[in-house]
Amino acid sequence: MLWRKMFRDMMENKIAYIACIIVIAIGLTTYTSMSTAKDNLFMAKDEFYKKYHFADGFAQLKAVPYEKVEALSNIEGIDVVEGRLVKDIRVLMPDTTENIYLRLISLNHLEGNKLNGIHLIRGSLPEANHRQIFLGEKFYDAHQLEIGQKINVAIEGKRVELAITGSGQSPEYVYALKDLQSIASDPRTFEVAYVPYEDMEMLFDQKGLVNDVSFTLEPGFEFDDVKENLKTALEPYELEALYAAEDQMSEAMLSQELEGLEKMAASIPFVFLIIAAIILYIMVKRLVESQRGQIGTMKAFGYGNREILIHYLSYGLFIGTIGGVLGGLFGTALSTSMIDLYQDFFSLPSLQSQFSLKYFLIGIVLAILFSMAAAFQGARGVTKLQPAEAMRPPIPIITKKAWIEKIPGILRLFNVQGRMAIRNILRNRNRSLFTFIGIVFTFSLMASFFSLGTMADRMILDQFTKVQKQDVKLTFSKPLPRTETIRELQNLEGIKLVEPFLEVPVSLKFLNHKMDVVALGIIENSTLYNVFDKEGKRLEIPKTGMMVSEQVAKELGIQAGDVIQIDSIMAKDTEMKMKVEKIIPQFIGANVYLNQNVLIDLLKQGEMVTSALLSIDPRFIEEMKNKYETSKFVSTIEIRQQSIEKYNELMELTSYMLGVMAIISIITGFSIVYNSSIISLAERKRELASLRVLGMTPREVMEVISVEQWLIGFAGILAGIPFANLINKVLSKSLSSDLFTMPDVTYPDAIVQALLGTIFAIWISQRSVSRKIKQLDLVSVLKERE
Repeated sequence: MLWRKMFRDMMENKIAYIACIIVIAIGLTTYTSMSTAKDNLFMAKDEFYKKYHFADGFAQLKAVPYEKVEALSNIEGIDVVEGRLVKDIRVLMPDTTENIYLRLISLNHLEGNKLNGIHLIRGSLPEANHRQIFLGEKFYDAHQLEIGQKINVAIEGKRVELAITGSGQSPEYVYALKDLQSIASDPRTFEVAYVPYEDMEMLFDQKGLVNDVSFTLEPGFEFDDVKENLKTALEPYELEALYAAEDQMSEAMLSQELEGLEKMAASIPFVFLIIAAIILYIMVKRLVESQRGQIGTMKAFGYGNREILIHYLSYGLFIGTIGGVLGGLFGTALSTSMIDLYQDFFSLPSLQSQFSLKYFLIGIVLAILFSMAAAFQGARGVTKLQPAEAMRPPIPIITKKAWIEKIPGILRLFNVQGRMAIRNILRNRNRSLFTFIGIVFTFSLMASFFSLGTMADRMILDQFTKVQKQDVKLTFSKPLPRTETIRELQNLEGIKLVEPFLEVPVSLKFLNHKMDVVALGIIENSTLYNVFDKEGKRLEIPKTGMMVSEQVAKELGIQAGDVIQIDSIMAKDTEMKMKVEKIIPQFIGANVYLNQNVLIDLLKQGEMVTSALLSIDPRFIEEMKNKYETSKFVSTIEIRQQSIEKYNELMELTSYMLGVMAIISIITGFSIVYNSSIISLAERKRELASLRVLGMTPREVMEVISVEQWLIGFAGILAGIPFANLINKVLSKSLSSDLFTMPDVTYPDAIVQALLGTIFAIWISQRSVSRKIKQLDLVSVLKERE
């Protein structure tokens, strides 16, 4: 009988319960999909790394004899070591204006390298002395190439033709980025490729030399255990970088994505579950209060407190089970779409979507626990009711005038319905508080989700519209004399301005903290590269000391005024010290900033430049590219407009995900507002029916409720702004990494969109309430209980 009663109660207010189920389902959809995708990524990554022997550490240097690399295996803790030639080259693709690069890696054996092996997808590995090349699978597909086809590349100032033998994937380039300044992986413009060592040493005139070393560690050893010995052994060969696998760019990006998924799966679903629990708590509490007579009758007929409490707990059990099952099913389906999306970004051969019974069941259990806890809190008062007391109406609460009613003339500003609305808000504080909290959640969720796209826009577009204002950036293959280089570039046709740029890898030390970053040497009064503070004010590079990005400051635990030690392979002195003048925000990468002359003096290597920033008439960019297309001194040519266009293309791909988030926030917002309205109507039926009997029209009765909701609504919107800021700060912290920092600001356009969305949700819920008011059965509502 009690089960029939439960279903009958739910059917009477089915839309409110359905809305509660939807909120639970949304939360568990995110939990199941993100958790399942994360586990599938972890499994695919671990399998790929293990099968193809992903290295534990890497070193880059100018050049070291091949035979010297084998001696590194004698260092305690090092298991397998392998030397390679690694060079970036430009690909001369016809019918394209894009800058296309390949990172050539030497193959030491016909069957592939011992470390960082190759998963063969099509064709075969290249043979020595045949001018052949083996391409990354995504590059092969992006350009619709074929086995046997020949491509032209620029090597050491010469045009070289290489024949394609096949394509595949390597654990070293699961996510192929050229450098930290790259926006995202783009297989059309950068990928990895393999050429036999014999061919590479001849093409690059590096007979018997390698410039890259990878190694694995013996069991029980960590990277730090071998780092100093390796550094000592490699420093004579101009060591440029030495880092563990966790700091390798591809691994860092994949790990950051997995970490982000893990954080979101552990936080976002609980927001929705808490919202659903609050809604269900209020619904059950109001249901119990409205069914006092029924509870008294059941107790009089012999039902005990335990049976009645279990009956109301069954509401939570039913809603939690349905919401959990739906969330698990939708989450599993969404995880398949997520995996398909990740396959476009990450090169993991065994990555595929697999159903996870673990997360499906955990989601159902979480939904049931939250729902039953909410139902218990709402229904526990039934144990205190005696049958005789329960069958009597509750004693009316005597209230006094609220403080606002005591202000002379304040109520005269409102009509009758307005005064009733204000009194209802102030005298029914619990009901008003529930509606207020619902509006706050609605507005803040919308504002936060709508901010995500703008946050990404600011992070990327600010970098290319405010910070880097050059039209073209030329990066040189080695440091060049500053004066002569700038003089040559200034003579190019169409050049408006040339600024030398110096990028130097440095190691920063402060107390027991250490971090490897790139120091940027910027000229005084630079206009093509700008630095800003948190308020968006442009800063001048100090003539003494350095400016440090927030990521670096956080990692090292430093503040403005601290003096840090600097080491660099490009410096003559082994120990240099510099004062931190200012800590500044930086969205992409993590750098330190110095006056270019200060950095040159610090290195004591004479005037030099590693890249140049150009302001140039767009009509002459193609001519300039053709001039340096095969230059052995120019490593890369970056065109700012192409970077912006590439980002816009990327945003088109992610707009689907942002759209889904926006829809989720709107549905959730409507569910919260609608439930608060329906619950308010359910507990006020007698009051509203009385107003109808006293002569008010349905429209006038609705006006009372409308004024209440709009007053509470706008108060909730105002309170939701700081709450949205708090959510965005949490999102920023969870999404940020060592490679980029998401802004933590709620933008005005997101606030406007959230305002409109909240107003729409309130308006829609009021339309539903208005229909219910017109349908009120005045006789049945007002009749006295016997």
